[in-house]
Amino acid sequence: MEKRKLGSFVTFIPGINPTRAENQIEMKNIIYYDQAAFESDFNYENKVNEEKTTGMINKGIALEAGDVVISNSLQMATIVGEGNAGKVPSLNFTKVEFRSNALDKQYFVYLFNVYSGVKRQKEKGLQGNGAILRIPIKELTQIVIPVVPIEQQKKIGSSYNKTLRIKSKLNKYTELMEQFAYSVLEENLKEKRQDE
Repeated sequence: MEKRKLGSFVTFIPGINPTRAENQIEMKNIIYYDQAAFESDFNYENKVNEEKTTGMINKGIALEAGDVVISNSLQMATIVGEGNAGKVPSLNFTKVEFRSNALDKQYFVYLFNVYSGVKRQKEKGLQGNGAILRIPIKELTQIVIPVVPIEQQKKIGSSYNKTLRIKSKLNKYTELMEQFAYSVLEENLKEKRQDE
C-alpha cells in the first residue's frame, strides 16, 4: 500500500484572528464558525443558517457546504453542512483545501479522526502549554496517510459517514428516552402527592 504525506494532497488554511479580522479584511459583522457549529456539523444537525457573512465566500475566507474543517482544540475534522455555510473560521479552526480529486473528503475525515496511524502522528505533533494543545500546520502537512484507490477511499469514507450519522441518531434517541422516562417519573411523584 502506498503512503504519502497529507501535504501532497491538501493545503491547510488557518482561521482568522477575530481581533484583527475587521482591520485585515475591512469587514464588520463577521459570523464566526465556532465550537457549536463544529459540533452541529459533526453530529449532522443540519440547521439552517440565517446569518451569513456576505461577501466572504467570494474572497475564499468563508466556509461553503462540503468544506472540511479541523477543530484545533479537539484535533478532529468534519465536513461543513448547509447550516454553517457562510461562516468564517476563527483561529480555533483550520480549513482543509483539497488540491485535486486524488483524496476523498470523507476518507480524509475518517483518517484524521479514527485511523490509528494518523492518531499516533497527531499525538506526536501536539504542541503548546496548558490544557489545550494544538498541531501546527507544518506538522499537519507531514502526517503520512495510506493511499488506496479512490473507489476504495469513497467506500471507506461513506461507511464512516454512515456510522457517524447512526451514532448521532442513537444519541438523540437516548436523550429523548431519558426525557420521557424522567417526565413519567416526575408525573408519578406529582400524582402521589395529590393522593396524600
